[in-house]
Amino acid sequence: MNLDYVKHMKNLSPSPAKKDYLSKYLCNAPVALALIRAIECKLMDSLPFANPMLDLGCGDGLFSSILFKDKNTIECAMDISESEVELCYKKSVYQQVKVADAEDIPYHDESFKFVLANDILAHVKRPEVALNEAWRVLQKNGLLCFTVPTIVPDFHFNVFSDFLNNISPLNILKLFNHNIKSYFRLNSIMKFQQWTKLLKECGFRIVYHKKYASLSAISVQIITSFYLYRGSIYKKALGRYIPFPEIQEKIVMPITSWLLKSLYADDSYEGENYLILAKKIEE
Repeated sequence: MNLDYVKHMKNLSPSPAKKDYLSKYLCNAPVALALIRAIECKLMDSLPFANPMLDLGCGDGLFSSILFKDKNTIECAMDISESEVELCYKKSVYQQVKVADAEDIPYHDESFKFVLANDILAHVKRPEVALNEAWRVLQKNGLLCFTVPTIVPDFHFNVFSDFLNNISPLNILKLFNHNIKSYFRLNSIMKFQQWTKLLKECGFRIVYHKKYASLSAISVQIITSFYLYRGSIYKKALGRYIPFPEIQEKIVMPITSWLLKSLYADDSYEGENYLILAKKIEE
């Protein structure tokens, strides 16, 4: 690793003054999705992205369309959902999008300098297979960047259950299935030390990591997650989470952005989400 690269990694820090990712995300998604994703955009703003790049588990392309707005398009992207891939084409973020599983990446060895896997590895059932595939398609000294919740801490459940018990005499928790892992479809929840070990076994070395998402931000995400159901219905019918974009941008977004501004700007490390940047190591 050269000295310039080492210096860059040591000085990585969020740059909230550059771009207001929160407002941009709130124009396009419900609070439960927008707040955490905006924080992730802020953290990734200073990362050393390089082309050719693969967006692994790109979803509908919203995250990359906001993070990489006004930048060069990403060469390749893939997602397991055919309907999400169809929405990607409308955003013109990627040169090529494929329907594929993260455990079986449909690209040749050493095709990319950078693989981005935002909020995907915690959802796959065999993360070691996905990591091996990412290693295979990365070029020598290539970088893998991903975000994961490392655990589902007790405060997630306690804060959410206390809130529900206070606002309603009904046992709404039963509707929520009592299981946050199931609700958010989390299949591979591991602690940071476990990710470090797994990455090493798969041929990676962590060069940078950052803990993010405060307790308050995570609580807001969980409490407002009910609205994702409604947003999902709109998305299936209209191809977007927000049914009336102009009203959202002119009225709803400014108010919501003002309410969430402090959570977005909070760089405390109270939460249990991690951004991890790992380098491919050759034997």
